[in-house]
Formats: sequence, C-alpha cells, structure tokens
Amino acid sequence: MAKLLKSIKDNFFYLAIGFLLFFIPLYPKFPLFAVSGTYVSIRLEDIFIAVIVGLFALRLIIKKDFSLLKDSLAKLILLYFGVGLLSVISAVFITKNIVPHIAFLHFIRRIEYISLLFVTYCSIKNIKQLKAYGWIVLLATFGVIAYGLGQKFFGWPVVSTMNKEFSKGLILKLTWWARVNSTFAGHYDLAAYMVMILSLTVASLILVKNKLKKAVVLFIGVLAYYILLLTASRVSFGAYLIGTGFVLWFSNKKWWLIPYFIFSILGMILSDDLGQRYAATFKVDLSFLSGLMILKRTEQVIAPTPTPVPEISPTPGVGKRPTPTPTPTPTPTMAEEEPEATESGEPIEPTALAVGRSTDIRLKVEWPRAIRAFFKNPVLGTGYSSISLATDNDYLRLLGEIGFLGALAFGAVVLEIGRRMILFVFSSKPTREERVFIIGVIGASIGYFLNATFIDVFEASKIAFFFWIMVGAGLKVIDLSKKKEK
Repeated sequence: MAKLLKSIKDNFFYLAIGFLLFFIPLYPKFPLFAVSGTYVSIRLEDIFIAVIVGLFALRLIIKKDFSLLKDSLAKLILLYFGVGLLSVISAVFITKNIVPHIAFLHFIRRIEYISLLFVTYCSIKNIKQLKAYGWIVLLATFGVIAYGLGQKFFGWPVVSTMNKEFSKGLILKLTWWARVNSTFAGHYDLAAYMVMILSLTVASLILVKNKLKKAVVLFIGVLAYYILLLTASRVSFGAYLIGTGFVLWFSNKKWWLIPYFIFSILGMILSDDLGQRYAATFKVDLSFLSGLMILKRTEQVIAPTPTPVPEISPTPGVGKRPTPTPTPTPTPTMAEEEPEATESGEPIEPTALAVGRSTDIRLKVEWPRAIRAFFKNPVLGTGYSSISLATDNDYLRLLGEIGFLGALAFGAVVLEIGRRMILFVFSSKPTREERVFIIGVIGASIGYFLNATFIDVFEASKIAFFFWIMVGAGLKVIDLSKKKEK
C-alpha cells in the first residue's frame, strides 16, 4: 500500500493529465456555478484544472524550481499574459466598455488553457508514458463518438450552450435533421476536436505495428471521420484534409494520399448535409451523385436545418416546457427565401439559405464588430469579452480584444512552438517514432489554426484544453530526444 501511495505521489501530475484527457471530452458542459452578467458558467472541469494547476505551482514554489521560466517559450507566454492583463486594465479604466469581473474571468480562462502545457510537459518522463496517453485519448474519443451516434439515432440527451436558456443545463433532444454535438455542446466544437484526433489517428496508424491494435485505431478513425461528416462543418472538413494530408506527406506515405482523398471527398459528397452545404457554397448541383432532391419552398418534405435545433425534453411533473430565448447573435435578413417552420414552430431552412445566412452573420455582423474594436484601440484592443461571445474568426477576435500587441505576443508563442517542432522533424536526431508523432502534432495544430479562421477554437474550452496538452506532450518528446542524444 505504501508503495502504491508513493507511486501515485511521484506520478500525480502524469495521472492528473491522463484523467483530464479522459474526463474533459466525455463530461457534458453542465453548469456548476453561474457568473453574473454572462451565461457562460464555471464547470466541473474548471475546478479540477484549477486544483491541478494550483498544486503544480505550489510544488514549484516549495521546491524553488523556477527553471521553466528561463525557457524562451515560457517568457513569450508570460509576455502574452502580461499584454492581456494590460488590455483588461486599459479596457476597465480607459475605454470603459467591459464588465470588469467578466473580462478578468476571460483573462483567467486563457491562463487556465495554456498552463496545461507546462503541467503536461513536466508530467511526462518517457515515451512509454506518452503511449498510455494515446490509448486514453483513443478510449475517450470512442466514448464521444458513441454518444454522438446515440444522439443521432437513439435520441440520447443533449446539453447545449447555443443560447442563454440552453446553457442553464437543460436536458435536450436533437431533432432528426439537427447536427450532432455529442458531449461538446456545439457541433463546431465537436468538429474541431475530430480534426485534431484524425491527424493524430493517421500518425498512429503509421506507427502501430500490431495488426489488432492497428485495426482498433483504424476503426476509431473511420468513426471519427463519420462524426465529422455528421457535424457538417465546412471549414473543419477542409482543415481535416489539409492537416491529415500534411501528416501523410511528411511521414513518407505519399502513396496513401490519392486513395485517402478520394475516400474523403466521396464521403463528403454523399453526406446528406455537408455535401449540400459545399454545393450551396460553390453553386454546384450534387443531387445526381447524392440522390438528394433539392427541395422547393412548396414541398412538404422536412429539409435538413444547418444548425442544431434541440427539442426540450419535458421534465416530469412540469406541465409546460420552457421556451428558449433566441441566440444573442444578430441574424441578417435575407431577401430571397424565408425558412419554413414545422407545426412545433421550429424553423426549417433550405441549405442555400442557411449557408448564406451563416456567411452574412460573419461578414456583416461579427467580423466588422471585431474590426471596429481594433480601430478603437489598435495597440491593446478593447479588452477580453468586449466583442461578445462569438466572432467566428479567432484572429480578428485577438486583434479586437487585445490589439496588435496581444496578437503579436500570441503569434510569437505559436511561431516559437512551430519553429521547435519543424526543426526537430527535419533534423537527423529523432527516431522514426518520435518524428511521426511530432508530425501528427503539427498536422493536428494546422487543423486547429485553420478552424480558427471561422470558429472561435482558442476560447472553446474542450478544444483549447486538448490542444495545449497535446503541444506540451510534443515539446516534451523533443526535449527527451535531445537529452537521449546527449
């Protein structure tokens, strides 16, 4: 027993990160504590991460080990935090356009995300431990997929954060045409997660030699691809193609690319929703391939809706079901078609209208709002939370919230991480196993940053947590390889 307790103590943070890799993707976004002035709540995962990061910082202080702070990457991250804090202070006392406690909450969340990089980096001692993380991620991903399929085909419950009413933790149920979100409370977040998982899955398929294990990884990968199709996210599908294509190309599996892309594109075309959305985007008629008929406004067939429209499951003992409030994001009007509604009052939009509406929201509402915030204070921006919860372009959000200095500081962090990984991949130092893993991390990161052009993935907690843990693991592999060589 004493030996077991000592082992847990010595590997506490390794076990803690393993727990987070399993818990965060699988636990739905149930609110734990409400925050006044916003419908974004503090959740159970925030408590776990706060405890883990707090204990990690306490251990460093007790041991007086501040060697991490001497690293150039750590200095750049601290610079990014410093600029973010200055931006919040500027917004509170100069531009005065934010609610202080909400802005500080957003600022602390950024620290929470990136701090997991340091905890992960220090928790890993060898490659064998990293392999265990890989299987944990695979198991958690299977759980996410299974729950998503249960929502799609068996009416399993949904927890959504699409608007103020849903974010209170209401137990919902997807209508049959809605897009799957599994435990991620939004289909875009789920899609972004699957993009990273698929790049890492391709890298794993290249590395795994045991046929049974390879079959398991391939099975999870195919299911992850199917879930990506069910999310019908156009930008995520494009990010998936580029990220996984990068992994195959630089892992010397170029001959996989042609069948891989043919399989992927055919799946997209034959997808009930994603294929139609791409067809509407590029004005291409794919009905002859998919067998789907383009519905006219007069037809009495239910068309797929572009966003998840959950139904609220009646609560036992309650006579009336609550009526959710509309989402706070303004929706530009369209002069062409108007959405129909079912008898229950839920809108049914033709795909072309949904695609146009999605584009208009970004081009006419969200992106101009971020640009106006940037020009109001180009140096430090107008502070975290100043341009609402959604911008659907994280680069414009960076500029609007923390200005040119903040965007430059964040860019320096990303470029330094990329520099280390790319130099490692193209050096003669790594083993094949190390090299392919880092290529997988780069491919997943490419997908992450491509998604950021149309989705706020830097702030999406489940996605951001996973990304910074993955980066921390990648940086540790690089340093372990260098130590081994020395």
